[in-house]
Amino acid sequence: MIKQDGDTLVATAAVINDLSGFGRCSLGVAIPILSVCGIQACSIPTAVLTNQTGFPDYSCIDLTEHLGNYIKMWNLCDACFDGIYSGYIAHPEQADFISSFIDEFRNENTLVLVDPVMGDNGQIYKGYSKNMCEKIRKLTLKADVITPNLTELCILSDGNYSEICSLSAEKKKEKIKKLALKLIGKNNGLKVIVTGIDDDAQIYNMAFLDDNEFFTVSDRLGKSFSGTGDIFASVTFSMLIRGKDIQTAINTAAEFIVRSVKDTLAADPEADHNYGIEFEKNLGFLIGR
Repeated sequence: MIKQDGDTLVATAAVINDLSGFGRCSLGVAIPILSVCGIQACSIPTAVLTNQTGFPDYSCIDLTEHLGNYIKMWNLCDACFDGIYSGYIAHPEQADFISSFIDEFRNENTLVLVDPVMGDNGQIYKGYSKNMCEKIRKLTLKADVITPNLTELCILSDGNYSEICSLSAEKKKEKIKKLALKLIGKNNGLKVIVTGIDDDAQIYNMAFLDDNEFFTVSDRLGKSFSGTGDIFASVTFSMLIRGKDIQTAINTAAEFIVRSVKDTLAADPEADHNYGIEFEKNLGFLIGR
């Protein structure tokens, strides 16, 4: 239950994602971001990786067979969550687990955010199958908020990624809106936040509700970095848990990323994008937001 402890908000959220040794992403960014926002992050690792999957080589331990214990043990603890937030899954059965977890622990006040991690730059991630993507598509039907990038939006809504990328900026926005509203039509009340849309010199994010839409626009600061989608989703989720409106949530997430990218490039203009952005020194920016 969300409560105030003096001037500090205290809330509890279940965070279902992988844990990577190298690469600032997934639980490695979600736990500190939620924590600094006054939210206890109760983590459920879907997999443990030596380094995130963008690296040329990595080792992955799939934890599918262990996930059921979380529902059993947390029921014994009378667990109650203000939010449930899911990201990367390592096996199609994990989508079924997350669906069951939502059914078991969601109440009328629980915010459910699904980050439908499936691909980028028009390509499905290696190791993912059509069956995996279909499972994630079904999982999004249980969400209050989803945070796909453009590739994932197209997978979820049967959009044509290449066609959209070839459009002018305004026509691109119109097409993205149409695809987002298609998803909302299947899940009344869903908030669709399309992240990291590349438009040459700018990066923008677009949030769609039943009857409204919001945007953020940031200057492109060079190369793309792994993990920024996880950071955006984590900050947005935290802000929404704290009762902020969606425009404030996505503005805060976008500014946090811009600050962190600037710090990363200032430290090393040739920084390897696989290691992610130096978000740690900007965590104080989120305090009290």
